[in-house]
Amino acid sequence: MSIRHKYSVCFQPDNGLVIQVQRMKIKLANKIGWYNSKNSLAHLTIAEFYASENEISRIENQITRCCNRFSPVDVRLQSFDTYSNGTFFLKVEEVSKLILKDFAQQIHNELQLKKAYKCTDPHLSIARKLNSEKIQQAVELLEAPALYFQCNQIALRKLNLKKKQFDIIALYPFLNQNDNRSKQMSLF
Repeated sequence: MSIRHKYSVCFQPDNGLVIQVQRMKIKLANKIGWYNSKNSLAHLTIAEFYASENEISRIENQITRCCNRFSPVDVRLQSFDTYSNGTFFLKVEEVSKLILKDFAQQIHNELQLKKAYKCTDPHLSIARKLNSEKIQQAVELLEAPALYFQCNQIALRKLNLKKKQFDIIALYPFLNQNDNRSKQMSLF
């Protein structure tokens, strides 16, 4: 049996946004101390899963197939929000959120991963597992953002056990090519 590693598939923002989010995380850490997701680079998770090296080549082909037909999406992050589990995040505005949800669902359908965590609400986490006091401090400390990026790629990331963070191992650009899925299916 081959060894299985933990992987993540996510919408990967450009370096400019990654740096802006990193500054927010540092500012928050200076106020509240260490927190979950402090060292994680900005991303919007689509799925997390375990796979063997043999399975990854199939997964990479499926991600490529999806990204070939995806078109770049303008994404605005204009407010903060929280989940009940203590996640403090940048909220994706509704128009682009609908498109990202559709793209994520297509990835989920294509990959058909068993026992995977699938994110169904696109968001960009700043911190996780915060108590209510630390969430309030984050709200008071960080100014309402007016961030923008063009979402034009998906990253495949592998968990680095030494760093306890995911490393990007491949990027898949959105190529806006014709979607020939229905044509292919009609041939059978």
